[in-house]
Amino acid sequence: MLTIIVILFLFSSLVLLHEYGHFVVARRNGVDVEEFGFGFPPKLYGRKYKGVLYSFNLLPLGGFVRLKGEDANDMSKGSFAASSLSVKAKILLAGVGMNLLTAFVIFYALCVTGIPGLGKQFEPSFLKPTYAQNKQLILSEVEKNSPAEGAGLKRGDYVLAFNGATIATDVQLHDLTKANAGKEVALTVRHGDNIKDIKLTLRPASAKSGFLGVVSQQVYKLRYDPLQAVVAAAYVTLALLLATIVGVLQLFIALPALIIGLFSPSVPAAAAAASGPVGIVFILKSISSLGWAYVLLFMANISVALAAFNALPLPALDGGRLFVSVMQRVTKRNWKPETEAKYHAIGFIALIGLMILISVYDVRKYF
Repeated sequence: MLTIIVILFLFSSLVLLHEYGHFVVARRNGVDVEEFGFGFPPKLYGRKYKGVLYSFNLLPLGGFVRLKGEDANDMSKGSFAASSLSVKAKILLAGVGMNLLTAFVIFYALCVTGIPGLGKQFEPSFLKPTYAQNKQLILSEVEKNSPAEGAGLKRGDYVLAFNGATIATDVQLHDLTKANAGKEVALTVRHGDNIKDIKLTLRPASAKSGFLGVVSQQVYKLRYDPLQAVVAAAYVTLALLLATIVGVLQLFIALPALIIGLFSPSVPAAAAAASGPVGIVFILKSISSLGWAYVLLFMANISVALAAFNALPLPALDGGRLFVSVMQRVTKRNWKPETEAKYHAIGFIALIGLMILISVYDVRKYF
């Protein structure tokens, strides 16, 4: 329950920052903001201040901004519909910009204090960190009634060696446990400041779950001086943005395989690489034991994902609304308000369907 509350808080904060971007840019460009909502209706309380209704709503899932003339052909002064294409573009993309700025600020703070390693593709090779923590293998989950639990291993323990051989990656641990299935093995483990040797017998090769019964991941940190940290944070933000956009596009390309995969016990590669609401809960629960640096890193990743998703020309999203505005300018034909509303409604239903589809695979992966 605590994990879910933390996720709601983090996600709501990121969505509110996204909407605040729309709010600020709209007002600076002469478009009237009719309402800034915290959460989603039904409304619990509302108060007007300087012409804007600030509402507090029941569903704590972020918030929204309602602009004058946003869903109608209101061509009066201060209306979104009456604004030029450049103003519309600035307002619609302001949320994306705010999410990227949020991610950059978090990444900068982490780069100065110690950013958890994301992999070589997200580390600028032209910069040299002032500090590099050694790569280590940490247990993020220990399965109940597993050999690992029986031997006293706990979440947050570091596995230093397997049968005397130093290891630092989850792939090494997987390969070694598989090669020694059913045998007694020796692990060197660090718990807090204590290092100890543990002997245990792995599950046999016929076991349906892991031979050791753990989920592990490689961890390390890099630190940069304040000036280099600016470049490093920008590099990580842009690299993650591009990787996320590519991942989303691959997800849509693999959609037929995802639907067919519902009738198969296996999980398609596209689904294995994606996470919905259920997967996010398990990921945050898994990394929470690693410390706040990892929680902040996760938050920055979600912020980049929100930016990437909203930048794409998909119905119901900011990129989709901008796409409609551009098409109307190119074709010199305005869509009827009800036509545009149906277009975005269908897109919204499709996105909800995709989320449900990914959640089904999340259940398969984590239960």
